[in-house]
Amino acid sequence: MERIKISVIIPVYNVAEFLRKCVYSVQKQSVKEIEIVLVDDGSTDGSECICDELASTDERIRVIHKQNGGLSSARNAGTAIAVGEYITYVDSDDWVAPELLQTLLHEVIRTGADIAVCDLLPTSNEDVRFPSSEQRPQQYSGPSAMELMLYQRSFDTSACGKLYRADLIKQFSFPEGRLYEDLFTIYKVMFTAKKIVHIPQLLYAYRKNPNSIMNQSFNVRMFDELDAADEIERFVEINAAQYLSAAKARKFSSYSQVLRWTKDADVRDKAICD
Repeated sequence: MERIKISVIIPVYNVAEFLRKCVYSVQKQSVKEIEIVLVDDGSTDGSECICDELASTDERIRVIHKQNGGLSSARNAGTAIAVGEYITYVDSDDWVAPELLQTLLHEVIRTGADIAVCDLLPTSNEDVRFPSSEQRPQQYSGPSAMELMLYQRSFDTSACGKLYRADLIKQFSFPEGRLYEDLFTIYKVMFTAKKIVHIPQLLYAYRKNPNSIMNQSFNVRMFDELDAADEIERFVEINAAQYLSAAKARKFSSYSQVLRWTKDADVRDKAICD
């Protein structure tokens, strides 16, 4: 059996409407030495059956059926059993360009990078075309990439659209029971990497979902984002302050102070009442 180059982790929970399109887009990748790990996180809408159906037609597909534990739990379960040299995550309502894995793999091999990153295409149009790009890939150190990501330049905080060296990403886990799991995790992965290569090309279609957390009415769990920001500040102070200029450090500190103020109990109570 050929050595598996890439493990594609796809968490699945009640996405029967979108699951086949997602998996088909991965099956069509030009890189064939892959495994597709479908983690059924306790689906109840028939998605669990679709997982088994797809696995019966493609020996590269492995299925885990588990009790519902959330996105982080599903990703962690898939990562734990992945055997590829590299790992990538695809959300089950998204889809990817046919050349996604080949492009990312080529760049990590060419540059010796620990992580390759492409750009995400937010869309609700399933017929959208992935535009070509003439821009050249750029290389960064881990701390530099983390800084660009935190300031929302060049890098997205999403776990998706990235190819990770397996022995790197397996050092981390996504926080179970929390929202904004990527915000809690990916900055640490980026910082730990010795080299990251960014391919400025839209290769991952991120489905715009009206039912996503960003489009829901307020609930207390949304304060998880503020907890993540506090963790980021502590991490930067301990591990990365020397990589930031004094001006940038002050800017980041001021941002965190605003977040801490927002978490004040009186403010929180008012937000909940409103």
